Amino acid sequence: MSRQDIPDWKASTPKEEQLNKVILNRFKGRVHTLLERLLSDREINLYHSYANVVSVRRLGYNDHGPVHARITTYNALKILRLLHEGGIPTSLEREHVGTYEDSQVAVALGCFLHDIGMGVTRQDHEWHALNLIDPMIVDLLKWLYPDELDKQVVLRSMVHEVIVGHMAKVRIHSVEAGTVLVADGTDMTKGRSVIPFNMQFEPEVGDMHRFSANTITRVEIRPGGNKPVRISINMENPTGLFQIEEVMMTKVKASPIMKHLEIEAIIEGEEPRMYLK
Repeated sequence: MSRQDIPDWKASTPKEEQLNKVILNRFKGRVHTLLERLLSDREINLYHSYANVVSVRRLGYNDHGPVHARITTYNALKILRLLHEGGIPTSLEREHVGTYEDSQVAVALGCFLHDIGMGVTRQDHEWHALNLIDPMIVDLLKWLYPDELDKQVVLRSMVHEVIVGHMAKVRIHSVEAGTVLVADGTDMTKGRSVIPFNMQFEPEVGDMHRFSANTITRVEIRPGGNKPVRISINMENPTGLFQIEEVMMTKVKASPIMKHLEIEAIIEGEEPRMYLK
């Protein structure tokens, strides 16, 4: 392979550009301002891109880069909106230290940056992320809330909880962090699933992770029938259930928003299976 045949790991992809438009068209106000900067920031893109180099090329894992950051951030903000519309206050609202918009900012910022530590190593990558980008978090919050030191302090703490809690290894307590924890598990369509860290680097024929990841066709997030949020995972055959049971439900069970969720698996030609209702 010649040098010119090697893909530019730093280049923006058509998928990223498509997601940028969707995200910016969906959100307004201070959240839109933040997302506009996050999506266009070259340093953040480099961190994401290198995290993906380590994840995919070095370790043999799935995407933990720019596309994953965009999909999970969009899904997290959507889940947060459905909770809000369903009458569930965020933790910042309930504790009278912030508004719904402040919670959106914390979710967007924490979720967008949560996997940057993959550029260091898989183990404890959530803590490596904080070491790498905490100065950026501080600067962004000063920029968004220039005259509100109290908001800077509260949201910095919340963003840290979002990031350290996204692997379900550290117990979290806020609606905001719980929302990101669940959203991180929704990026599972057609091989995009978050493969557990102890998976073999080179799956053998018959490996359940590989087959279950490739059978999921669509993940839908919409208002539930009895609860504020329903997450429907559509799949071609039952092997996709492994992704729900071993990946997504691990995160859901550790999330403070679990009681507000409906989770269903929709298998072609079968009746839907409810995991939460």
